[in-house]
Amino acid sequence: MKVKKKSRCRQRLHVLPFQVHLSNIRGLHSNLPAVHHHLETDKPHLLFLTETQIRGPSDAAYLNYPGYSMEHHFLQRAGVCVYVRNDICCQRLRHLEDPSFSTLWLLVDTGMDKIVYACVYRSHSGDQETTRLFDHLSEAADTALHRHPDAQLVALGDFNACHQDWLFPYQRTDHAGRQARNFAVSMGLSQLVRQATRVPDVDGHTANCLDLLLTTDPDRCIVTVSSPLGTSDHCLVKSVTSFSPPDCDSRGERRMWRYKLADWDEMRHFFASYPWQQVCFSSKDPSSCAEALSDVVRQAMEYYIPYSDVPIGGSARFWFNADCAEAEKHKHSAFLTWVDARDRKAPDLSSKKRAFNHAAKSYKKALRKARFDRITHIGKKLSAQPAGSRAFWSLAKSVEANFCRPTLPPLVRPDGTLAHTAREKAGLFASLFARNSRLDTSSATSPTLPHCDTSMSEVRIRNKEVLRALCRLDVNKANGPDVNEAELKKTVREEEELRRQEEVSRAAAAAEARRQEAEREERERRRQESELAAMRERHVRERVAHISQTAHGQKMFRPCANKLDVIMCTKASPTPGTDMCK
Repeated sequence: MKVKKKSRCRQRLHVLPFQVHLSNIRGLHSNLPAVHHHLETDKPHLLFLTETQIRGPSDAAYLNYPGYSMEHHFLQRAGVCVYVRNDICCQRLRHLEDPSFSTLWLLVDTGMDKIVYACVYRSHSGDQETTRLFDHLSEAADTALHRHPDAQLVALGDFNACHQDWLFPYQRTDHAGRQARNFAVSMGLSQLVRQATRVPDVDGHTANCLDLLLTTDPDRCIVTVSSPLGTSDHCLVKSVTSFSPPDCDSRGERRMWRYKLADWDEMRHFFASYPWQQVCFSSKDPSSCAEALSDVVRQAMEYYIPYSDVPIGGSARFWFNADCAEAEKHKHSAFLTWVDARDRKAPDLSSKKRAFNHAAKSYKKALRKARFDRITHIGKKLSAQPAGSRAFWSLAKSVEANFCRPTLPPLVRPDGTLAHTAREKAGLFASLFARNSRLDTSSATSPTLPHCDTSMSEVRIRNKEVLRALCRLDVNKANGPDVNEAELKKTVREEEELRRQEEVSRAAAAAEARRQEAEREERERRRQESELAAMRERHVRERVAHISQTAHGQKMFRPCANKLDVIMCTKASPTPGTDMCK
């Protein structure tokens, strides 16, 4: 039995579609009504938006829509976000994102498969920045597939790339196109968008396929291109896959009856004159009679009691009137006409494009006018109600639910009035804190102050004196409060003592170096003198020996030879009086 239930669940999940929509919104704040209307009517499971152009508000609650949760990575002139339906199980992979790039990674668990979505917006940056972006995408995709090996990979967004062999209209190739093609080939991704997604709003521009959808499982995915949202110049890319989580969102409507506006007299007349016997009680089957009776009562209610059908699970857009629907229909028709003329290469293509641009602007004006009229109507209705009445507060609470509510509720003052604004609440908290911070001095006596006959002279501050004092200020003085004078003197003394010790140590080191240098010079001088004396002695001995070998020299130096030997021996003798010439 368990196997049968699982197979039935698998078969049912296979039939249900999983809708993923993508659009370059070109400013989410200005096109927010169109985005909310698209979420209300089409109810996609995921809606990825690129080029949101939001710096990063402190409170993004006004961007939310009932039944959806939003994940965003906002940047000033770029940014991406995604609206996720509440019945979708997903997880944001923040560890794969780089703050410098407009990327958003999301893991979706459909119950049957896991899908990793990478939403990308590439601005018109240089080639080096483009290479860095695709290198980051490759590394992040490898990390995601390594952590989730059974998951499928889908990369979608506005890549602003052109490739003559890969992307429509197949005219030229740029660096971004080559990088995108290499990324798709390396990751095994297939590009499924085969039409132009950018609608040129300037004469001379060419329609290009800039919004891409790359997937590892192209057989299950069907991609179509629809008209842009709001005033965007990029078409809406719709993707429908064959696997899906259980669709728990009920698309039914709830009928709201306005009994206060009912025409009870006409209803009584209707019931009194109705042929009950022939219509309701002609059959002998009690069930048939009950069904016929219910149909008659429901028919009378629809005739004489006003009602409205409200969608279940979401709030109705009461401001979206017939003019808005007509403008939306005209815009979609103009878009289809322009696409048909572009495919046929009709000669009036430029006029069709201008007609579509005019229809898109008219649609935005109709939405703005409808919202303004709705707000004006509510304001008039609110001002017409008596202040403090039940109808006034009911309408006021309904209006207040559309705005951001404060964190703190209204506070009650001691006199019974309410503090609504932030200033009033802060003042009430300050008074409460001051009252609780006072000491109980009921049993203590007040101190007696000595009587003083002198009085302080009047202090007068003039503009010229203040200006003169400001002009005398030292603008080069360091920032920060002044230190205590005693601490400053102590610090100066310590610094001077430290500086004096360093100077003494440096002087002692210099004197020691000079002494060592003088000793080294003295030793060198003595060594040189001893070498010179030895050299002279050796030279004299050699000369004497040379001359004495000749006959003339023997006759000449014999009388003084003994005396010369005595002199030389005396000079060479280390001890005076020692005769070393014997």
